[in-house]
Amino acid sequence: MFTQFFKDIFSAVSSLSLDVLLYICWGAFALLFAVTLVLTLVSSGVRRADKRPYLALVNVFAVLTGALSLLHQSVSYSLLLSAAFWCVGYLTYGLVVLASRKREKVPRPLPQQSFPAEKFVPDVTPPKSNVRTEHALSVTEKLLAKDLGRGDRQEVERIKASLGFARMKGELTPADNERLNENFNTLLKLMAKYNV
Repeated sequence: MFTQFFKDIFSAVSSLSLDVLLYICWGAFALLFAVTLVLTLVSSGVRRADKRPYLALVNVFAVLTGALSLLHQSVSYSLLLSAAFWCVGYLTYGLVVLASRKREKVPRPLPQQSFPAEKFVPDVTPPKSNVRTEHALSVTEKLLAKDLGRGDRQEVERIKASLGFARMKGELTPADNERLNENFNTLLKLMAKYNV
């Protein structure tokens, strides 16, 4: 029963022309790429997610391209077609990774004003230390000591830079506090993931 089912599927697929098979295969991949790219641009969760599953799908579609072309063409032609698709697939992977590297906007420092030397007395009092920020910075150090995935390591480094900026700033605005809370939530998830 199962063998007859697979024979029917194989005969249906092999009865289609190579052009139709490739249109279906590549159309499905183009749709997958478009959905992934749009979700990466609009969703911070997808943006931060690991992109290796997409890379695995590029490889699967490259093998599928070769297998479908083998039904109608020679092995060398099929390998060439698979390699061409693989190259295009890796370019789309690069676009997805590039889209996921959207950075937070850090406010630019104001230009320094020059004062006459005799009138300028520098303020040597350090900014108020924020206990939460100090603790979060120590957590980032512990996480960076672990064997993190590439995306997770980049995220921890981004959070560390943001926390360092908040520590230097001292007094935080409500927007700074909201960003700080988002960083804490991300750190908590990473701590659970890596048992810190």
